[in-house]
Amino acid sequence: MNSEATSIQAKRTVDVLDSFMAYQEVGEGDPIVFLHGNPMSSFLWRNIIPHVQDLGRCIAPDLIGMGDSGRPASGDYRYATHRAYLESFCEVLDIRERVVLVGHDWGGALGFDWARSHPAAIRGIAYGETLVHPTVGDEPAERTELVKFCRSDEGEEAILFGDFLLDIFLRQSTLLPVAADVEQEYRRPWLEVGEGRRPILTWVQEVPTFGDPVDVYRVIDRYAAWMASSSVPKLLIVSTEGQLAGRHLELCRTWPNQSEITVEAKHFFQEDAAQMVGPALRRWIQGLD
Repeated sequence: MNSEATSIQAKRTVDVLDSFMAYQEVGEGDPIVFLHGNPMSSFLWRNIIPHVQDLGRCIAPDLIGMGDSGRPASGDYRYATHRAYLESFCEVLDIRERVVLVGHDWGGALGFDWARSHPAAIRGIAYGETLVHPTVGDEPAERTELVKFCRSDEGEEAILFGDFLLDIFLRQSTLLPVAADVEQEYRRPWLEVGEGRRPILTWVQEVPTFGDPVDVYRVIDRYAAWMASSSVPKLLIVSTEGQLAGRHLELCRTWPNQSEITVEAKHFFQEDAAQMVGPALRRWIQGLD
């Protein structure tokens, strides 16, 4: 695997609510929290963290039920469940002030939401390829069709017992080919078919389409309004062939106190452009108060 990851320590675990969460931690000082999305793990950040690990306490959790984290006793993986476990995780690890959040995919959404709930704790927010606004009517047809399929019995069968979504995420969401050992590590947490893959399915089902699910739509609407009015420093990471595009990209570009970088990448810019994102993130963090 990429040698840049060698300075990141082995995963630790901590009890969170009725389960446990795995995480990587390196460095000292103000917290810099890296939040992954679907269907990834903290491994996603292995080539980004080394660029900033001397600037603070870098913490990258595996979301509940993902990576090497445990499962919730309820077996539920809806957005609210992930939010509750992340909230508790931050409390247990004393992530309380001068926090820099770095979010991607659903990790970006969770980060925005946490920031809205803890505005005094936030030092800055870096994000890319995430949900920045609820449905505005210009989503690509393939996205709405994918969500619709994943909410069907046929889709559930294909995801829980097949490699349908894993193949899409790992083989169609990067410009550069993913090395065999890297793909193996991303697939490792999902070797158990059936309920072991429930988090992947539920995350796609949670993507709001035409206002459904209502609770998730409202969460995104609230944090989007907060981001649009907050002066917290922001760094927008734009992928040239990413999913954050069109009107959604233009909307988040209006957010105040924001820097922006553009990289040649698809959805997973961490795989395509770590050597651009890492130094840019470092410069941005160094410029924060």
